[in-house]
Amino acid sequence: MQRKVQIEGWIKVVVLLTLLILLWGGCGKKKIDQAKDHVKLGVQYLEENQLEKALAELEEALKLDPNNADAHFYLGGLYHSGRAYSLALKEYEQVLRINPYYPRIHTAFGNLYYEKGLKAWRRAAKLDRLTYWLPDTLRQLPFKNREELTALLEKYLTRLETDTADAETFSRTSQAYLLLAEEEYLKAIQADSLDTTAQLYLGLTYSEQGYPYKAKAQYEILKRLDSNSADLLLSMLEQKEKEKKEIEELKKGK
Repeated sequence: MQRKVQIEGWIKVVVLLTLLILLWGGCGKKKIDQAKDHVKLGVQYLEENQLEKALAELEEALKLDPNNADAHFYLGGLYHSGRAYSLALKEYEQVLRINPYYPRIHTAFGNLYYEKGLKAWRRAAKLDRLTYWLPDTLRQLPFKNREELTALLEKYLTRLETDTADAETFSRTSQAYLLLAEEEYLKAIQADSLDTTAQLYLGLTYSEQGYPYKAKAQYEILKRLDSNSADLLLSMLEQKEKEKKEIEELKKGK
C-alpha cells in the first residue's frame, strides 16, 4: 500500500514536471516567434529610413531572443550606416558566434574594414598629399598572420590617440584595415562566388592597396556577374589612374 502511494506520488511529480517543461518550452517558442516579428518590422523601418523605429524594434527582438542572428546583423548594419563602427563590429561578431555560416556576414565585415581603411587613408593624404595620396606597395606591413596584423593595428590606433598629425601611422592604419577587408571579402567569395558586392569591393580594395592588375582581374570576373558593378569598378580604376598621373606631375614640379 505504501509503495503504491509512493508510485502515485512519483507519477504526479513527473506529470507536473512535464507540464512545466511544456509550458516553459511554449513560452520560449513564443518569445522566439515574437522576436522574429520585431526583426521583420525593424527591417521594414530600415527600408523606409525610419532609423529610430528600426533601432527600437531590433533591440526589442534581442531582448526576447538574444541569439537572433538576423537582429544582430541588421542592428550591426544600422550602427555601421551611422559610422558607429565599434558597435557595428560587436553586432557582427555576435552574428558570427551564433551562425558562422550566416549569409554575407564576411561581406559586412569587409565593408566595415574597407570604410575604416579609406577614412585613415584620407587623413594621411590630407596631412601629406604628395607622399600618401597613392599607395606604396614597397612599404608593406610586417606581419605573418591575422593575430600579428591585429596587434599592429592596435598599436597604430593607440599611437594616433596621442598624435593626430602622424601621417605615416594613419597610412599604416589604412593598410591594416584594407588587409583585413581583403581577407573578409575573400572569405565571402569562397562562401558565395556570386556575391557581387564582395567581388566589387575586393576589386576596390586591391586598387586602394596599389594592385591595379588584381583589381582588373576582379573587373573581368564582374563582367560575367554584373555589368553595372563591373562598370563602376572600371570607372574607379580609371579615376585612380588619372589621380596617379596628377600626383606624378606634382612631384616632378616640386
